[in-house]
Amino acid sequence: MTTDTAAASTKIILAEDHVLMREGLKMLLSTEPGLEVVAETGDGSAVEPLVRRLLPRLLLLDLGLPNVHGVQIVSSVKAEFGDAVKVLVLTGDLQADSVRQALAAGADGYVHKSENSTELLQAVHAVLANRQYVSANIAAAFVPRAALRGDAGDATPATPREREIMSLVARGLNNREIAELLAISVLTVRTHRQNLMEKFALRNAAEITAYAVQRGYYIPN
Repeated sequence: MTTDTAAASTKIILAEDHVLMREGLKMLLSTEPGLEVVAETGDGSAVEPLVRRLLPRLLLLDLGLPNVHGVQIVSSVKAEFGDAVKVLVLTGDLQADSVRQALAAGADGYVHKSENSTELLQAVHAVLANRQYVSANIAAAFVPRAALRGDAGDATPATPREREIMSLVARGLNNREIAELLAISVLTVRTHRQNLMEKFALRNAAEITAYAVQRGYYIPN
């Protein structure tokens, strides 16, 4: 475990139990301007004390840490710090339940370890810019089957307005921001969101984001 500080940089805590993976991630993040890994650990029980002490802007978290499960860490960190500490999950787990649990606990993004360094950095910057990020293979793994039938002819396809709203939700905009951008009322936005969630069996913004990525309505950048 190491610590360091730099006021001008965005502070990141890296929690990954595989040493080689952790060292590679630290090297990658340290070469990106404006980012600095201020602490690293492979022990789940050490994560929350580090977050409390160092108050990072971003926690890059492997779900499979020893001693404390990653979903519990996500839930605790978000309950205590809310949006002040972004949580980006980086894992090799493609199980739908794990993805859904992590996002439901408040994770701001979810990236699979098979993705390349470019995708990881895109995810980091998206999350830091208050956008939720779900990589495409993660989205494909957990979007409900009912949703995946949406544009395949087995169910009513998404309307152009629904696609537009899903794309904006995936970009991280709230109802008021979407309403202003589209020059419609907040109530209309809420109605569209509720209708599309019912139509495609989506339960929250995380699943809207995943569906938008999977269907190509939103391409993370």
